[in-house]
Amino acid sequence: MGHSNLTNKILNDPLYGFIRLESPLILHLLDHPLLQRLRYIRQLGMTYLVYPGATHSRLAHALGAMHLMQNALDILQHKGYGLSPDDRLGALGAILLHDLGHAPFSHALEGFLIQDMPHEEISMLLMQDLNQSTNGALDTAIDIFTNRHELPFLHELVSSQLDMDRLDYLSRDSFFTGVTEGVIGVDRILQMLDVHQGKLVVERKGVYSIEKYLMARNLMYWQVYLHKTVLSAEYLMGHIIRRARECRLAGLPIQISGDLAMFLDSPPNADDFRNNPELRNAYARLDDAEIMVHLKAWARSSEPLLQHLCWQLMQRRLSRVTFSTDKPDPQRIHMAGQAEARRLGLEDEAIPYLAHTGIVQNAVYNPEHQPIIIRDRQGKTLSLEALNDHAYCVDLLAERTQYTQYLPK
Repeated sequence: MGHSNLTNKILNDPLYGFIRLESPLILHLLDHPLLQRLRYIRQLGMTYLVYPGATHSRLAHALGAMHLMQNALDILQHKGYGLSPDDRLGALGAILLHDLGHAPFSHALEGFLIQDMPHEEISMLLMQDLNQSTNGALDTAIDIFTNRHELPFLHELVSSQLDMDRLDYLSRDSFFTGVTEGVIGVDRILQMLDVHQGKLVVERKGVYSIEKYLMARNLMYWQVYLHKTVLSAEYLMGHIIRRARECRLAGLPIQISGDLAMFLDSPPNADDFRNNPELRNAYARLDDAEIMVHLKAWARSSEPLLQHLCWQLMQRRLSRVTFSTDKPDPQRIHMAGQAEARRLGLEDEAIPYLAHTGIVQNAVYNPEHQPIIIRDRQGKTLSLEALNDHAYCVDLLAERTQYTQYLPK
């Protein structure tokens, strides 16, 4: 890369120290409103209600993942897999922009604002919009993001079971929550990466680091991402948006911004979002702060049920959550909701909001979805779960299903 393509900008990160912004395009993307929006979306949604330190942003995570991508590409280049400047920049762009499509409060509101559209697909549409405004500068990044690039390992570095996204968020979420079980040997894992027939592989001697990574992922899921109180808060946030939508559709006067109204008054589906740039612009203006302003207003004065739900979240008066492997008794749940509705003087339509059930499923490693490939010294490759001399893989393959019940305290 010529000097004209480089910048001398550095950012300070609490995990990695200095992060280089190695190209003017990266700097341009970072300054764009679509990426700046991620400053105002917390990486872990409502998790700060349990772990007070968990207030880090999606932007910090995107920059961290880009930093790991730089390191991974440097290591692979050292092993003989040098990339063209365009491919390198494409990989950095793809990982920097991979979370553009997250809703406010991340997973808590995914599916509530736009129906049947995962955030990855929203990210892709916003990347395409961004690509138009930069005259096609993101063509390669989009090819890598959508796995259409001729070097499949670049997509695997962005999105697979061992990608820079996961390596950064496990380290970052562990750091900011203080849950040390999530600490992984990122540098060791990166040093062990290699390429075999265009695909990402891990050297055999790195297998213990990979197991530690999978175990850390498992522990972080049950201790942080699927923590009972976090689930309770996230369900409540979804309930609030659903109730606000019912109030709007019933013509009840509740305060609302023009941007949020576009998603509540007639819930857009995936086709609407694809075909309507106005909708995408409105979505790109929504962030945690906007939602919180609405919650605070509704907690003070609005329709009684909506007011109660918002008050619950603002005051952290959350439902009690229990996990079980047996399906909960619907009659018992209904009666608990009914008793709470009576206590609050609310109508029967409040019952499903006050007591309800859910289901939580998690598999830490799914060998059917881009398995982690291990290569030994002789050059033979095996998927991780096929290694028969390791104790942990068996448990990590099992999908755990837990039924959840949310009852008033």
